[in-house]
Amino acid sequence: MRLASGAFYETIINESMEKERPKFLFRKTRGNRHTLPRLLGVLEGEALNKDFDVRLGDSIEEIIQLTGKDRAIIGFSFMTLHLMDVKAEVGRLRKYLGEKTLIIAGGPHATADPRGTLNLGFDSVFVGEADQTFPVFLRQYLCGKMPETSILFGEKGSCPLGAHPPFSLEHRFFAPIEITRGCLHNCHFCQTPRIFGHHLRHRRVSDFAEVLKKGIPRGYRQITFISPNAFSYGAESSKEPDLKAIEELLIGCNQTGALGVHFGCYPSEVRPDWVNPEVLQLVKKYCRNQTIVLGAQSGSDSILSAVHRGHTADQAMNAARLIHEAGFRPHVDFVFGFPEETIKDRRLSLSMIRKMVDDYGARIHVHTFMPLPGTPLFQKNPSRVDPETKNALLEWEGRGKMDGWWKDQEAIGWKIVKWREEGMIKA
Repeated sequence: MRLASGAFYETIINESMEKERPKFLFRKTRGNRHTLPRLLGVLEGEALNKDFDVRLGDSIEEIIQLTGKDRAIIGFSFMTLHLMDVKAEVGRLRKYLGEKTLIIAGGPHATADPRGTLNLGFDSVFVGEADQTFPVFLRQYLCGKMPETSILFGEKGSCPLGAHPPFSLEHRFFAPIEITRGCLHNCHFCQTPRIFGHHLRHRRVSDFAEVLKKGIPRGYRQITFISPNAFSYGAESSKEPDLKAIEELLIGCNQTGALGVHFGCYPSEVRPDWVNPEVLQLVKKYCRNQTIVLGAQSGSDSILSAVHRGHTADQAMNAARLIHEAGFRPHVDFVFGFPEETIKDRRLSLSMIRKMVDDYGARIHVHTFMPLPGTPLFQKNPSRVDPETKNALLEWEGRGKMDGWWKDQEAIGWKIVKWREEGMIKA
């Protein structure tokens, strides 16, 4: 584990102080393509892009080349499934760049397992929301002073969404706009409420309309959103859509001059218990998407109860029907391989999938359960998905009715079990 003192950091920073701006390099991957634009937005909102030469590297070779012999910080944001790739890359950076380059980490995995993340070779790890701790860290670096601790905790639920731009104008690096943080629900397989808490915070359209207008001529023309449950936008504690807030959001986005607004679809989804005809009509009136992504997760009420999903299988079926009747195609998420899931549970899911596909024209997006650190199910092993279920899924895939990375996730889930048992993940 790399546990360096603040005095050590001050020494190496002061020794290498130059007139040129220090470099900050983000390791850009497919897995963090929605995160980095928001982090760049934080830097630009705090004017730290004027103090640092900020670059993006698509490969570790490019990061090494861009860094050279200059004073630099290299930042990673990653998920658990990329753990071994990140470990290998940090090892290569240490080999070629030595100890003077600071390497920092944040994101879902670092938040769930900060001490295990330090063991990968990082100097500092950001836990939780880093909208405030990240700029403070960088300003301390510029002053030649660093925190005494290697693990920096953001206060859960403390960061207002409207404080920084939602993406980067300087780098023309755009992403879906994060409109909600937090989740009122408590799904035991999900990291979201463990990272962001249960209190909902929303980004109002007035917070980003001007920067959105500037982004449109730079290439940001189709507006999409990030939210754990798009139909919870504007809600406080009641578990039903705030139609007025949603309509204000959609009208405001359309008034920016964007070519289209897409709501309730990837990379967001909606919960079955939040779907009603009124909210669907708002999407129909103001948006261009033809699909609604619905998180059904399972056709078994016993599984839904065991994972604390908070809705029933009948509610999921009814939501798919309402989506279909409103003129959208349901794109429905299912998860197989939950702990203690039985063949009977899977057959209930397969039966629900069959009805959704045949009666409501649904397309199905399939996942395999992965025990993510920080969640209540982290210590549980996946159940083995039986051949009957796999054959049914493959048949629907062949017919073009199903998509998803479920085969890869099955292998990754068991790798996570191995990393947990070997102590690589210490959560």
